[in-house]
Amino acid sequence: MNAPKSLRVSETTESMAGEILRDAKEQVDEIIREAEKKAEEIMIKARKEAEERKRKLVEQGKRDLERFKEQEIIKMRIEFRKKLYEYAWSMISSLMSDAAAALEKVRVEQKEAYKSFLSRSLAEISSLINGGEMVIHVDKRDERIVKELLKSLRGDGKVRVVPDLTTVGGLVAISKKGFQEVDDRIETRLRLKSKVIREKLYSFLFGDLNVGDW
Repeated sequence: MNAPKSLRVSETTESMAGEILRDAKEQVDEIIREAEKKAEEIMIKARKEAEERKRKLVEQGKRDLERFKEQEIIKMRIEFRKKLYEYAWSMISSLMSDAAAALEKVRVEQKEAYKSFLSRSLAEISSLINGGEMVIHVDKRDERIVKELLKSLRGDGKVRVVPDLTTVGGLVAISKKGFQEVDDRIETRLRLKSKVIREKLYSFLFGDLNVGDW
């Protein structure tokens, strides 16, 4: 009777061990399936994130490229305009020099026209200095004609003519106390005109550019 009992115990133990192994295997299989599922989800998410990062990098690269192209175009435009400005200004300066040389001949070749210019200049100066005492600085070549013109001007103010200038033409008047000064020389007029032209040229070529473009 002892042998059968011993056999039944062995069979029961073996059965229990088999059950435990089956449960363990099922749990391991479940864990593996869950791990594989989780790994797949992680991979899918990682691929999506990688694609998104790639898309953003490509977009950023395109924006950077466009910005670079715009900056290079602006630089090229500025360099071109600088060269154009230098060329245009050299031409204008040359014309101004030629004009000064031509105007210097007016004193000799067109005496009446030059006399008329001096007369208008003296009249304007007299009104600006309010007819008060003043000193008029002229070129030695203009001393006689300026003194003659002053005789015809109205006003009780005393005027002294000083021939101490070397000029293409025109004169400089200073009030007795030095509070007022009028520079009406031809080269001064040309210089002021030149400044206006230069500012207009600069504004025309660079006026549409922002400070940040430079």
